Amino acid sequence: MNAITENTHPLITIGEATVPVIEYRGKRAVTFAMVDQLHQRPEGTARKRFNDNKDRFVAGEDFHLVDYSQMSEFRTFGLEVPPRGLTLLSQSGYLMLVKSFTDELAWQVQRELVNRYFQTVPTSAAHQLYLMAKTVWEQEERVRQIELTSSEQQRRIDAIAKRQADMDGDTGYMTALAFRRRENIPAPLTLARRLGIMASDLCRDLGIRTGRVPDERWGSVNSYPVEVLRECLATVNRQAA
Repeated sequence: MNAITENTHPLITIGEATVPVIEYRGKRAVTFAMVDQLHQRPEGTARKRFNDNKDRFVAGEDFHLVDYSQMSEFRTFGLEVPPRGLTLLSQSGYLMLVKSFTDELAWQVQRELVNRYFQTVPTSAAHQLYLMAKTVWEQEERVRQIELTSSEQQRRIDAIAKRQADMDGDTGYMTALAFRRRENIPAPLTLARRLGIMASDLCRDLGIRTGRVPDERWGSVNSYPVEVLRECLATVNRQAA
């Protein structure tokens, strides 16, 4: 199945499936993967039907082979062009391919594709401007969300660093087990393991370095900033409340 990337073109829902609207040389087309998805067939079904009857399909009329060099253009449709190329079916190629699909769903999907997908209606200049503005807004919104996420990560890093710096005594790293013992937490070793997993995830998400310390049983184990462990313990307590 063709890999899906970020799609900047419109989507259309046919039956229970949502697929990208693909245009090639001014006309709409579908991929084998789209046919399988729309008709709820196992992956590879459409390609096999095509290969079994390839001598009946006319290149440039029923199908087009997109060269790998056009991969950048087709990424805007949310598609990856493999090195061997990407086969696109025109309306006539699609109808030839699915002639043998005679179940009730097939008739419904064929009707919808012909009437709502392949038969395109020219859009007005105002609608085209609307679509362009919508695309720009969506891109700006994605950038804003990325910036918000980065800002929140930095806030959490700064808060942990400040609390760590304000601590009296040892402000270094501790293992989850040593932290549990120091805080006199009466709990089984499973809590230490849980704290260690949560601390590892938090450090990775926030870009905080973890340490390693010798251990008689395991050779070495991870150590974490004490305030990271405190935050993880607070999360555990909130979840248990």
